[in-house]
Amino acid sequence: MNDIIGIAWYKDELIYRRALDIFTDSRNMPATFKGWKTLVERQLEEIKRVGNIAIRVDMDPETFTDWCIARGLQPNAQGRVAFVNHAVLEHERTGEGTIIE
Repeated sequence: MNDIIGIAWYKDELIYRRALDIFTDSRNMPATFKGWKTLVERQLEEIKRVGNIAIRVDMDPETFTDWCIARGLQPNAQGRVAFVNHAVLEHERTGEGTIIE
């Protein structure tokens, strides 16, 4: 059985910049949208190479912030992982979500 791997997805540079503004650990993220895109492309190659499936988890900064607050999480790497894992579980339960080809 293939594993489903969630990828935090920023649809454009504006969203990425807004996300960096709210992340408490933005210094650990690529400084630019282009840098993030390059990193994700490498991750996707590896995910596919080993036979796993990647799903896109859209990261709207405001939705993410609200989600973290409701769960007592910080908007940082731990919060992002929890958010993405939640989306993967929802995908497994409902089949909804965007598979990255």
